[in-house]
Amino acid sequence: MIGVKRSVALCAAVAVFHADVVIAWVCAVVFGVAAYGVMELPLWMAALMALLLGLGVWVTCAPLCGGWMSRRAGQLRRWGAADTVYWPPAPVDHVTALLASTPAQARMAAPTSRSTEPRPLGSYELTSWLCPWCEQAAVEGTHAWEDRGPFQLLSNHTFMCGDGHRWRNSTDGG
Repeated sequence: MIGVKRSVALCAAVAVFHADVVIAWVCAVVFGVAAYGVMELPLWMAALMALLLGLGVWVTCAPLCGGWMSRRAGQLRRWGAADTVYWPPAPVDHVTALLASTPAQARMAAPTSRSTEPRPLGSYELTSWLCPWCEQAAVEGTHAWEDRGPFQLLSNHTFMCGDGHRWRNSTDGG
């Protein structure tokens, strides 16, 4: 039942909010049918006249249907919504307990950093790293971990090849 009520409320809210458009559309359709069927005008002429009449009615009605439409549409839209649930207020002793300061031993310690100082790489670790400019293997290099917060641990490498080119490589392990 609540689903039907919400659907009707939505349709009514849309119709009221766009009342000027609905009025203009109804006038245009009624005039178009009368012009084509009763007055036997050509279809293109009846459609054009209906369009012009609809635009005229819409321009005339739009200023008349002002802020009350949006207020009434909001009231109609809330008609289909479920009732607001209000929780009972918390007892005073719970509020006092929540606002009380925590003892020093209960406070969490600051997280320790996982950053490390750069360590020199061994020759067996350097052979797989090639210089991006001359494609020689690295002859010197260091590796360090940089902690940037939870789940953000970067692996930083610095290298130098035999020609003196230097480059860095950083990755998050992904």
